[in-house]
Amino acid sequence: MHPNRMIVPQLLTAMCAAALMAGCANLDAPTNQAMAEQAMEGKAVPEHWVASARVAAFDPAWAGFPEHGTLQALIDEALANNLDLRVAASRVQQAAQQARLAGADLLPTVGFGARTATDPTPGSAFSANGYAILINWEIDLWGRARAEKRAGEAGYRSTEADYAYARQSIGALTAKSWLAALEATGQLALAQELESTTGEQLELVQYRRRIGKVSELDVAYWAQQREAAADVVAQREQARMQALRALELLLGRYPEGAAQANEAIPDTPPPLAPGLPLDLLDRRPDLIAARERMVSAYFGAEEAKAARLPAISIFAGAGRFTKDYSGLATSMQSWVYPVGASLIWPLFDAGRRQITLELRTEQQREALASYARAILTAMGEVENGLTGEQQLALRERAIQRQYSESTRALELAEVQRQIGQFDTFDVLQRKRDVLRVKGDLLHVRAERLVQRVNLHLALGGKFSVVDVPSE
Repeated sequence: MHPNRMIVPQLLTAMCAAALMAGCANLDAPTNQAMAEQAMEGKAVPEHWVASARVAAFDPAWAGFPEHGTLQALIDEALANNLDLRVAASRVQQAAQQARLAGADLLPTVGFGARTATDPTPGSAFSANGYAILINWEIDLWGRARAEKRAGEAGYRSTEADYAYARQSIGALTAKSWLAALEATGQLALAQELESTTGEQLELVQYRRRIGKVSELDVAYWAQQREAAADVVAQREQARMQALRALELLLGRYPEGAAQANEAIPDTPPPLAPGLPLDLLDRRPDLIAARERMVSAYFGAEEAKAARLPAISIFAGAGRFTKDYSGLATSMQSWVYPVGASLIWPLFDAGRRQITLELRTEQQREALASYARAILTAMGEVENGLTGEQQLALRERAIQRQYSESTRALELAEVQRQIGQFDTFDVLQRKRDVLRVKGDLLHVRAERLVQRVNLHLALGGKFSVVDVPSE
């Protein structure tokens, strides 16, 4: 035989084998580190947080509030009754079923069939009957079914992480709503006290007007001040009711504004010790969800790649076949055992499989970009949270000094009034100053605690034990 005639078949065989191997699905998922590096390619990530010189392992436990206090009970109630969480829990169950469905192609299918037929020719008495059990199994030679299964599993894990993040977000939102209700209650009490103090000043001015020491202009001014104080009371009451109703909605209650928020605002807990930026990727559920969606998109593309190759199936069965003839005394019966294989290789499908592969590839690029965006957003939230903590701490110290000085001025005014060097009106004015600064201090303390909740959530902290609904 001519040597060239032997080379051509060998070359064709090698080319077909290379094409088949190139189309096989890669069933090794990229590592978390590789995905993070690919997502953050071209972006400089510092080893430590820019806004914090501290380097320590972050403790994802409670943000610093009492673990068994009112707030924890409210968070537990919100997690049990919140309707958004019920929606998220249902999505977890749907994803679990999708993952199970995606792995069904790896197992054989078993079916039962039966058939009966008669000859419609007049005078004929022929009939045939049969039944069989058939087993069919598509051999996952190229990894298509396994890639589909792993894509479904990654999709389930991403939904699990979304559910965990939803729980943490509801916990954080409950904490912030509770703090807003506490502040609104405290501000209402201060506004009422300020209204009372302004009313006392108006009475003193009216008395001075009667004895001719002040003019009617002074009376009108302080009457206006009292009405302004009454308006502030109405505003604070409205803010309190809105805060209580927002809290009740989170708790799954009817929003009637009947929730109790009469406690003092807690003290600010010690500073959080954040870890390294990459620690965030394994701690925040929303980043885990974005990463798993990237894995799912990766295996989706691998599935589409393998779907272009031939599908090979084998089948086997066992059955019984019976024929009856009117001219025969007995029936003809036999057992049949069909065994075989099939190969289907799509040669032309109007580009459907290639388009599917290109679509899955673009979805993979989208998932990568979304993961990178989620990482940068998370890091921005942490940096803003750390900076906010520092600035709010400075503000609180400054306002605390104002409060101390205004309180000291009030005490000195009381002493001078007792020895006749200060009148009651001026003492009440000092009291008004104290109440205003006290309101500012209450606000900055509440704002600092809200900032702590935001930072704790940004760092991947937990507000309760995160569980996943059982299947």
